Amino acid sequence: MSALALGLVFLFILAAGGLRSVEVGCQNTQKIHLKNLWLCAVVSYAVALIGFSIFLAVSVVVAESPWPSMAELRQMPWWAPFGGLIGGVAVVGMITVAKFVGVATFNAVVIVSEMLVALVMDDLGLMGFEVRELTPPRLLAAVLITGAVYLMASDSGEAPSERRPAVLAGEGIR
Repeated sequence: MSALALGLVFLFILAAGGLRSVEVGCQNTQKIHLKNLWLCAVVSYAVALIGFSIFLAVSVVVAESPWPSMAELRQMPWWAPFGGLIGGVAVVGMITVAKFVGVATFNAVVIVSEMLVALVMDDLGLMGFEVRELTPPRLLAAVLITGAVYLMASDSGEAPSERRPAVLAGEGIR
């Protein structure tokens, strides 16, 4: 992969990561207004289903994207389609607990858990990924990131009683 292509990949990852924080905000605001955890999750996935269905239709019509054969579908591991349901656990977490610790701490703890599981998956080459050994530099990076998250989490106690005007929460912008 060229340096430019790799740079674009990392730029996309950065944008997607930044959108995770916006997603937490959307989920939190939705919960405030809908009041029901499961309704929030259903609405979130319904909107995602509609959006991705539009992208699918465009990809079929415009890009003539290929469809899998029945033989390819039969070869797919039984657990592969459960990614969305597993991602739903993250959405439920956002809806239920992010408000108690704030977006930064919530995402930081999520990053540590994602990183630790990913290191094991890489080291063992699980779920179709190539083996990337758990080397001392990778382990040190995990320890340092975990330490940084500890510092952030230790400073995420109760929000101050004096509130600043809310922005984009329905209170600060009319």
